[in-house]
Amino acid sequence: MKKIKHILTLVLVVLTTFSCNEDFLNPEIKTDIDLETFGATPQEGQFLLTQVYINMRNDNFVGSVYWAWFPTDYSVPNPGTTGARSFIARMSQEATDSEAFVIWTAQYRVIASANLVLEKAEAGLAQQDISAADRAEWNRIAGEALFARALSYFNLVRLYRNVPIIEKFFKSFADIDAVSNGTQMKEQEIKVYDFIAADLGKAIDVLPVNVNRGRSNKYSAHALLGKVYLQMASIEKFRDQTGDGSSHYTKAIENLNVVINSGIYDLKTYFPDNFIRARQYTGANEFLFTLEFNETDKGNFNILGNNSGFVNNSGASSTVFLGTLNSANGGSFPTDHGWSAFDLNSPGDIVRRFWTFEDGEFRTFDANGDKRLANSLSDCPNGQGPNCEIFLKTQEPYQFTRPYWFETIADVNAFRNNPSTADVVTQPNGQTTFSLIWGGGTPGATPNIKLVKFRRNPVSQATYTDATYDADYPVMRYAEVLLMYAEAANELGNTTTKPVDGKYSAIEAANLVRDRARNFVYYSDLSVNKTIIDNSPFKVTYGDVYSRQAKVGNRPGPALTANAADTLTKYYNQISAFRGLREVPAAPVIRNFKEFPATSGFVPDYPNTFSQTELREELLDERWRELAGEANARYFDLARYGRLISAVQSAINSVNPLTNRDLTATPFGQNTLRVPDEKYTYFPIPKSEIDRNPNLNQNPGY
Repeated sequence: MKKIKHILTLVLVVLTTFSCNEDFLNPEIKTDIDLETFGATPQEGQFLLTQVYINMRNDNFVGSVYWAWFPTDYSVPNPGTTGARSFIARMSQEATDSEAFVIWTAQYRVIASANLVLEKAEAGLAQQDISAADRAEWNRIAGEALFARALSYFNLVRLYRNVPIIEKFFKSFADIDAVSNGTQMKEQEIKVYDFIAADLGKAIDVLPVNVNRGRSNKYSAHALLGKVYLQMASIEKFRDQTGDGSSHYTKAIENLNVVINSGIYDLKTYFPDNFIRARQYTGANEFLFTLEFNETDKGNFNILGNNSGFVNNSGASSTVFLGTLNSANGGSFPTDHGWSAFDLNSPGDIVRRFWTFEDGEFRTFDANGDKRLANSLSDCPNGQGPNCEIFLKTQEPYQFTRPYWFETIADVNAFRNNPSTADVVTQPNGQTTFSLIWGGGTPGATPNIKLVKFRRNPVSQATYTDATYDADYPVMRYAEVLLMYAEAANELGNTTTKPVDGKYSAIEAANLVRDRARNFVYYSDLSVNKTIIDNSPFKVTYGDVYSRQAKVGNRPGPALTANAADTLTKYYNQISAFRGLREVPAAPVIRNFKEFPATSGFVPDYPNTFSQTELREELLDERWRELAGEANARYFDLARYGRLISAVQSAINSVNPLTNRDLTATPFGQNTLRVPDEKYTYFPIPKSEIDRNPNLNQNPGY
């Protein structure tokens, strides 16, 4: 039997005792180790465990490709010469495609390294006269490896379904060649879910309760197990329609309730703090599991690429007007439906909406007397001059999405941001559309609203850069625990009542998340004399911005008016919220929209009059609003509900009430899933794997 050479070059890191705020993935050490003999002590086992975490910090494991490649009804693939970035985005993937292969290999790389750790832990725990301290260490190491393996298989089974279960570290090519999956996809899918649940059960038994940055613990295992049971329940009830899912929903509640009742986790007061490096580990602990990053990683890893795109307002003359990079969206844009889920269905959801999606840059109006926008530092130096009007460019028509120009006029000749072109145009078919909310001012162009959830730094910092996101990447947050709990409770009939031993009703749990969404940065000193943003070359005040009168007609430009103070007063909280998102002040005052009569209806609570069906639909949208861009939860939600293809087709063929636009005239409608096929709700087993190992069976349709 031919054996695999056991001396491997691994990228490893020496671990020492650390607190929850210390890096445990520090400068890397490349070393050759003999895997036959190495790993006999807990210290060496920890050394190998770190390789598991390093393998998880891979873009194809749970990174930006899930946003870049995976289509939903609420997100659109980035158009290119073939209409989209990948075959997955067009839902036309085949077994020979590289995208399906790299995601597959990323998961099995983690599984292989976890299996090695588990074998070393098993041998360590079998040693005679093992000390209590070493036993505790080996148990923790094994628990973390079990969690990593379970998460990897969870990623795999949700995408490929019929995946082989590998639970040992291969020592020969014969071991590899003996791997097989199932002859029946559904049968194997159930086996994999049961295997995941067993792994997590074992992990729960041995993992500690303490919380350490970037590591799994007992509660993260409970949270993931709750998510697994919720997945199984919704597949049974909705996708496959083979039962009511009640047994699995009950198990989901049991595990999620352990996390909720632990007293260790809570929602952060301010939603963006989950994604700001300096605030991720201050205040309430919302993270159940993160992948750890630091500023040295940007050259070594590409977990999120240039997903930090936003207005660069650092003050550097060459970049101050930079705006959002073309590649800063990670490969996909939200569709009309994607942002109307905030703007129409959750009115006033400003903080989550604009921390997650945005496209803007400061521009000047009429700087050269030509009644046009300009975007150059020389056009309007420091935002000053008799013909300068500096405002944040926006590409959307709804009042909540116009940070510095709130008044809207429903008229085909309404002036909004380019006097040479009307904001609203009438198409040949009589349909009225907004003309300037799309790239290049073309009604049929792809929307250019970017995913900007993962900002590199607050834009007011002098160190702002478009480089790779350097904060820790949240894989599971407490907000998702509450939303999963709400979903499971609702399906068990506990929409307004508490399930057995549950802490909340479904409505109560969901409203905790919505209440946090109402929190915003409040400035008590905004006035017509205050500049629109500090630490900036722009010196324009709110008085300058709101001194223009909204008017019908595309020429001449809007006249000056004395209503600046009235406008500021009317939209004070919205303006304050927008300013807070852009400045990210060091010591913000956080208030809740509900405290103020003018904004008390923002992000309204779900009422107790909701039926089970109504709350079910709202929770799917609420998950999008809270989790958009985080491993593309929307894709997996639609898939487990059996709606992936129908939802995408419905979005393409329906006119959105926010924009009144027919998406069939856009790249989204023209290039995505024109011929629906059920096989695209799961991935093919990569052909290269089957070519090498005939024991692997291909999924139906491929």
